[in-house]
Amino acid sequence: MSILFSWIETGWLAFAAMAILWAETLLLSFLSSRPMARFKALAGGALAGTFLLASLSFALRSDAHGWVLFFLTLSLFAHLLDVAGRLKDHSAALRRNTDKLSSPAALTQRR
Repeated sequence: MSILFSWIETGWLAFAAMAILWAETLLLSFLSSRPMARFKALAGGALAGTFLLASLSFALRSDAHGWVLFFLTLSLFAHLLDVAGRLKDHSAALRRNTDKLSSPAALTQRR
């Protein structure tokens, strides 16, 4: 138990979590039928998680508050880029198609 507490106090637990996060991301990408597409889909979330874990690491050491803020900011930007990329992939489904009229509207337009 003392090893776990020493890893928490020194911040190494967060770095171990980062290694597991990226190993999982790479493994899921490798096992996919389209590895690069899967990696691209997972990388934004993994990057945001990495920055959050780096922030946690500095917060646990409680000696570098500036670094905590820096990594939290990077995590926010990585998250926003991830969400923007996901919305871009689904933008066609989010758009309203007003060019085609429904059948009752088309009948009204013909009269």
